[in-house]
Order: sequence, then structure tokens, then C-alpha cells
Amino acid sequence: MKKFPLLASAATASLLLAACSGGSADDGASAGGEELQTVDVGHVQLPIFAPLYVADAKGYFADEGIEINLETVKSGQDAVPLASSGQLDVVAAGFSAGMFSAIETGLDVTVVGSMGVSDGNTESSPTDLVVSSALVDSGEVASVADLAGRQVGAAGGPGGTGAYLLSLALEEEGLTINDVEIVNLGNPDMPTAIANGSIDAGLISAPFSTLAIEDGTGTSFGVPPEGTSGTGVLYGGEFASSDLAQPFFGALARAAKDLQGEDRYSDENLEIIGAATGQTADEVAAVPLYTWLPDLAPLPEQLAAMERVWMESGALEYAEPLPQDDYVDATFASNAE
Repeated sequence: MKKFPLLASAATASLLLAACSGGSADDGASAGGEELQTVDVGHVQLPIFAPLYVADAKGYFADEGIEINLETVKSGQDAVPLASSGQLDVVAAGFSAGMFSAIETGLDVTVVGSMGVSDGNTESSPTDLVVSSALVDSGEVASVADLAGRQVGAAGGPGGTGAYLLSLALEEEGLTINDVEIVNLGNPDMPTAIANGSIDAGLISAPFSTLAIEDGTGTSFGVPPEGTSGTGVLYGGEFASSDLAQPFFGALARAAKDLQGEDRYSDENLEIIGAATGQTADEVAAVPLYTWLPDLAPLPEQLAAMERVWMESGALEYAEPLPQDDYVDATFASNAE
């Protein structure tokens, strides 16, 4: 197994969606006895957003005078308009071409942080490029270059995070995502599609990637390089200017510090992540987890790399990259204690 190439522009693969209640008071109370203010948080229910769940379960939001109301969303792309309109405050999900398109059209959202970051471990990764073992055994696919012209699964299609991660592997062979036929499939569906020949390969997240590799359906042809990230934290404009924006991020960053290194696999953290994602602690422990920056700082170079790939593929139709000062704000992370 080998790593995808680490792009020179990539610093580190679902946006953190939150509907703001306008800081309305709730029936709860902080440790100091003050009424908690509610922040409605939309999220894709995955372990990659562990800082959110850990901050909630350990009372870090409550310590900041905040109570969160978690709302499951299908994707970050769906959540961006809601955050922009003030119906939601924060978005935590995979970045996508749709997010950039929404920003280009003037929707009022800002990337304020990162979420899961790959550690580049080729033996145990949360995400793998899995190629049909039948094609590998027959010699039809001996390298990533042999995927040219073939059908490759990626959640979200050509404009999704999976397609971006796939592009990292293809670029090493001088290819782009336009050189393969990307099939929009959910992660749970890709192992079966590989087994029945509907697709030749897939950019698959664990546990589905792990299952496909272990049962012989597929062979790993690489993992995202260390530092790669396709997810992050996004604020709607209304929430970003509220007095809850910094305390909310501070609680997230506090939880991220609890998830550094092997501490992310502590019994307490595994129980919290499992309860939040509908799994047992043992099920969470059996699948490699992403890592998180201690301050969850946004990754402008990574965002630029994603935007470039989608512009070159045609998933984004505008001609010039967006000025990052217009949609990236690192001050919440830099001010987090």
C-alpha cells in the first residue's frame, strides 16, 4: 500500500452545520447557574466530527454557557444555504464544490476550522482507494494509472470530498478526475458495487473500506497523505458575529485537545463517539480514527487545492479562485485557549 502524493499546496476524507436560535435562552443552566443559550448544530453523524460529541458529552459547551441541539443533515452542501440564511449557525461536514459555488454566488458563510486530518498511516487508514481484487489478480489493474477510463466510486460524485481525495492518487500518475468515470455512490454501497463489477474501484471510508479489503473484495492502492483533510467547520454570517461564536469554537478546540494521539482511543472518548454515532465503543475502536489539529485551525492551502481540482474538472464554473479573505477566518482558532 502506498500513500497518495502530498500536494505542495495541501496542508492537511462533512461541514459543521448549526442553526442559530439567535442566542435564545434555554431551560438548561451552566455550572455557574446561568441559563444556557441554545445553538442548533447540524452534523453528518460520523466519528470524524468527534470534537463536537466530546465537547458536548464532557460539558465543555455548558462551561461556555451553551447548550447544543444536534440536527442530522445529509451533507454540508445541503446545509450551506441554511447557515447563510441564519436558520443554522455552524456547519461541520465534507467540503465540496457546492460549498465554493455557494460562496461565489454570495452566500454568507465562513470557514473557521478544520475537522478530521489524515495521519498518512498506510497500514491503518480511515480512508482507502480500494481497487477490485479481481482486476488486480488478472493483471488488468497494476497501478493507479490503469484506472484511466474506468468507473470509480466516490461519495458525492465529481464535486464531492471523495473525488478530491481520489485526485491526489491520480495526480501522481499524471491523471485527473476527468480521466476516470466517477460514480456517485455512498460508502456502504461501494464494496458490493466492486464485488459485482458495477465499479472498478472506489474511494471508500472505514469501516466499509476495511471490510472490503479484509474479505478479499478489494485491494488498497493508497491512502490520503499525512495532513490531508476534506472536512471542516463553517459559520453562518449571523452566528459568526454573535457573542456565542468564540465560546462555541473554544469548546470544540478544548475537546480536540482531548483527542490527540492515542488519547483519542481512550475508553471515555470511544464511549462518547459510539453513543453519538449509533455504535458501540468496540465498533468505534475497530475502525481507524482520523486525527485533529489541537486548535482545529482552518487549512487555507488545503482549501485552495480542493478549489483548484474542482475548477480544473469543471465541477466549478467560475474562472478565478475566490479570495480566501472573503471566506476563511482563522481568528476563532487562534483565540481558542
